[in-house]
Amino acid sequence: MPYVPPHLRAGAASIPAEVSKGRDGGRSSGGIRDYGGGFGGARRSESLSANGNYGQGPGRDGSSAGKKIESRGVVLPDVVWPKWEPSERVRRLNEDQIAEVRARLNVDVEISPDSTPASAPIESFEDMNLHTSIMKDIAFHSYTNPTPIQAQALPVALSGRDLLGCAETGSGKTAAFALPLIQHCLAQPPMRRGDGPLALVLAPTRELAQQIEREVKAFSRSAEGFKTAIVVGGTNIYDQRSELRGGVEVVVATPGRFIDHLQQGNSSLSRVSYVVLDEADRMLDMGFEPQIREVMRSLPKKHQTLLFSATMPEEIEALAQEYLSQPVRVKVGRVSSPTANVSQNLEKVADKEKIDRLLAFLEEEFSQAEDTNQAPPLTIVFVERKARCDEVSDALVEQGLKATALHGGRSQSEREAALRDFRKGTTSILVATDVASRGLDVTGVAHVVNLDLPKTMEDYVHRIGRTGRAGASGCATSFYTDRDLFLVAQIRKAITEAESGNTMAFATGKAARKKEREQAAAFREGRLAPVGVTQIGATTVRVDDRYKHMIAPTVDVKKGEGAADDAWED
Repeated sequence: MPYVPPHLRAGAASIPAEVSKGRDGGRSSGGIRDYGGGFGGARRSESLSANGNYGQGPGRDGSSAGKKIESRGVVLPDVVWPKWEPSERVRRLNEDQIAEVRARLNVDVEISPDSTPASAPIESFEDMNLHTSIMKDIAFHSYTNPTPIQAQALPVALSGRDLLGCAETGSGKTAAFALPLIQHCLAQPPMRRGDGPLALVLAPTRELAQQIEREVKAFSRSAEGFKTAIVVGGTNIYDQRSELRGGVEVVVATPGRFIDHLQQGNSSLSRVSYVVLDEADRMLDMGFEPQIREVMRSLPKKHQTLLFSATMPEEIEALAQEYLSQPVRVKVGRVSSPTANVSQNLEKVADKEKIDRLLAFLEEEFSQAEDTNQAPPLTIVFVERKARCDEVSDALVEQGLKATALHGGRSQSEREAALRDFRKGTTSILVATDVASRGLDVTGVAHVVNLDLPKTMEDYVHRIGRTGRAGASGCATSFYTDRDLFLVAQIRKAITEAESGNTMAFATGKAARKKEREQAAAFREGRLAPVGVTQIGATTVRVDDRYKHMIAPTVDVKKGEGAADDAWED
């Protein structure tokens, strides 16, 4: 089916009959949302069952199998919705025991009043009854027990239900959707040349997409003939086209480039029955909402959707309400709170002295490592802008330090080389914009340095979350100036709360961050909280006498709102 531009989809009169056939404008049928149409989406034949079910066997609503459907004149194989059950030991758990396990894992589970209870959490991979090839790869990588998000999200996803997962950075969200994704694909009829993927994962950045693809491949290495394609900008689109047209089980993609392939007819959504939106909050922040909606409304009627986010702003709630059917909401840990096992240090430094202070700081740190015969600690230095990124990286290299830059202005091969060298330890310092602040997982990052602080608390939390991952300890050092003092007050408050064992809640999401930037500007100009108290979302931040100088107006008129936004050029 040819691609129909969005402006032609407003009404049936604007769409040719042969193109609009099978599109019902997103009507619900039998309680299941229908986003069929567009992008080679399945055309329903006359023999499709009345309830619009798409697939073989019971779907996520328990309904019976539907008939075969056609796409581009070819009859598609039925989707298989395999029945899954955990081990008998897990099936015997009563409600009190399930609640005890969730409390121990610090897992909160919510369901809508009219939906069935969520699957019990499972603390052992052996109890999950995964495919033998997946278990073989879990053993190969020496994974023992699932993380809390995996313990609860895996059984929910394996049971075929929609999932809204929210957990702090470094909690293992990728495997939580990758394992059931592979299990689902292995149950489907074989791929044929020209078939679209069986599963689709959308991610905000190239680096995160590559990281997800590696994880999927790691757990599918023993599955014979299992193919995964990565579709991102900055790489050869013709090589991607050849791979997609050959038929792959899984596509991991950034939204913009994947839609390019859909428009060119290189791929199709006709067979997609498992969809993951990873780091969905960041995708919305980066302006990918139109592309996400374009894909979601073009999917076949029957599909399972998993939405993962590190934060839960109002924009994500709206997206979940629209595209998830009776989802199980799984929240683990203190979401949107600074990582407890990261020690945080704040140091006031004038702008013109920042690079010199950074050089001295890193040289001292690396000298101490050398004196103790240890490898230089992996360090990420965050800066505000791309030009600043290159400037700092060059200064470090000139000083004899092994550093590289990562930002949206570099080519894909340069970005890949920078990350590869950093992961291997060949380069011990990664100077980056916020392109590295979300989802990026590099084992062993010991230190995060904010040479330039971000504009909001949420972005600060994501940055320092690059260290202290998977239970390890880490350190974060932030240089600040007078213009950062509104954020510094929040950071100090969060540190105090963490030391007291409390959680500091703060607003998240695009709209909330815009409001926070406006409050920061008013704070600097002395128009907000002159008595030392300011309201941020649902949280009151009290500024004591030590921070009264924060009220001093230091507005930089040369910089407009969202000065770091151009770091996100994917």
